Amino acid sequence: MSSEKSPVRKRRIKDSEEQKNPALRISHIAYGRERRGSRVVYLVDPAGAGEVKKVAEQVVLHRWRRRTFPGHSFAGGRLNPGLWRTAQDVFGGDPATWVTLSELKIQYKVDACRESLRERHETLPSAQVLRALFEYCGPTRLQAILARHTDPERLNHFGTPDLFLYAINNESKKVSIARFVEVKKPEEQLSQDQKEEIRFLQSLDLHARVLRLIER
Repeated sequence: MSSEKSPVRKRRIKDSEEQKNPALRISHIAYGRERRGSRVVYLVDPAGAGEVKKVAEQVVLHRWRRRTFPGHSFAGGRLNPGLWRTAQDVFGGDPATWVTLSELKIQYKVDACRESLRERHETLPSAQVLRALFEYCGPTRLQAILARHTDPERLNHFGTPDLFLYAINNESKKVSIARFVEVKKPEEQLSQDQKEEIRFLQSLDLHARVLRLIER
């Protein structure tokens, strides 16, 4: 018998690596593929209407922000690969203090480090996104994430998912829905670091998954 894996078997392996849950309830169908220099862009409209095109991560972010659910407001932001190391530089090494920070105090701390971040070509999401991210993870899980990403033996490993997507309950003002999402174009490979990071986040009972676009 041949040792080669059949296409069906390969598809099952990929499906097992790319968890389809938790659901995002947005379309992953992408229209109007166009190459612009080194980037590939798609129409942001899920039905392929209009002319606005963005890269894959921004397409998903655009569609998530336009989700509607009674009593909720949807938001999110892109995460840079060195997010957690940069966060430690800005907010200190004790995540228990991070979750106590208001959006205003987060912005103040980021502004105070703006010049050094620019010099190092490092970025952070908006204060609004950081506040939701810290709240969702909580101090214990933030500490575990920080320990992983600042481990000297992992300095060349990243894998942070592309997006943090969330929804705020309009009454309680608390994060009620949250997802870490790695966005991939068709047939774009997941790196080993990305696979391991998604599994790590899931091991902390955080919602993390891959969303692979399908081109039409």
